Amino acid sequence: MIWIVFALLTGAAVLSALWPLSRSAAAATEDAADVAFYRAQIAEIDAERERGAIAPDQAETAKAQAARRLLASAPQEAAAPASNAHRKTAAALALVLIPLVSVGLYLRTGDPEQPDMPLTARLNAPMQNDFMVVVAKMEGHLAAHPDDGKALELMAPVWMRMGNAERALAARKDVIRLLGETADRRIRLAEAMANANNGAFPPEAYDSINRAMELEPKSPEVRYFAGAAAAQKGEFERARAVWKALAADLPENSPPRKAVEEQIAELDSKGPIAQRADTAQAPANPQNDMIRSMVEQLAARLQEKGGTVDEWERLIRSYAVLKEAAKAKGALADARKALAQDAQAREKIDAQAKELGLDK
Repeated sequence: MIWIVFALLTGAAVLSALWPLSRSAAAATEDAADVAFYRAQIAEIDAERERGAIAPDQAETAKAQAARRLLASAPQEAAAPASNAHRKTAAALALVLIPLVSVGLYLRTGDPEQPDMPLTARLNAPMQNDFMVVVAKMEGHLAAHPDDGKALELMAPVWMRMGNAERALAARKDVIRLLGETADRRIRLAEAMANANNGAFPPEAYDSINRAMELEPKSPEVRYFAGAAAAQKGEFERARAVWKALAADLPENSPPRKAVEEQIAELDSKGPIAQRADTAQAPANPQNDMIRSMVEQLAARLQEKGGTVDEWERLIRSYAVLKEAAKAKGALADARKALAQDAQAREKIDAQAKELGLDK
């Protein structure tokens, strides 16, 4: 029986080695699907902004993140394909060498008399791959080894997706302290800062992006973030210059270039970015009225249709920023009622209430 299993495993190993040699346009199709997904995500962000579900600043930051992923997922120019003769030679070597090496290693180190793993252990093994189990194990490891920079770098995006923005931000800072800075780590830090700041870049994020530009001035992702940061600060001419230079360096008609050109078009039109330039020059009270109007639209939608814990958190924090404590406490009560059946969401709301001092 062991030799049948051994043969099947060897066949699988051979197949895995041969598969890249015969891979067709499937990879390009997968890349295209990724690109389509992120372009759809950008369109959805625009739609949410038009409905008043998210503030313009938050929309621009979200679009920047989606565009970053679009840049990362865009297919690169393929290398020159190997000749058929080379492919056949590689395939023949794989067919001969993999079984021989596998048999040799097994005869040297294996034990065909080893009994099977107990059934209960085999049935329970897949449970070890459960996401939360893995997270718990990693967090336990970090509790014992808080200076493991590699583990922190792995967990930072996980905590961000789980909604633990503060922990993700702390991890990003520790990664740079422990492993040193790179352009990518500086951009990830700026992204975490924005995520912990309701989607807007705080002043420290600009410093991190500028440092990334010093480290890798030709990186498309770094340049995109530099343009987004400039646009958020109202430095529209600088944002336009950065993005135009980036677009010129990207392949013509490529999805990343189109995404950047769309951002430039927004700067050149009376879109949300230009509108923010107008409102920045207006008196303070009309601008506050505009912000309050957007917050009230979000509140009305949550009252009518409900929403996610992130949306409730955004509403509560918005009232707190506007120094409308009564409305913030009212939104807190509504959120607790709406999310009463979701223990994890309630924990997040309670933590925010404590942070903002709304339970006093």
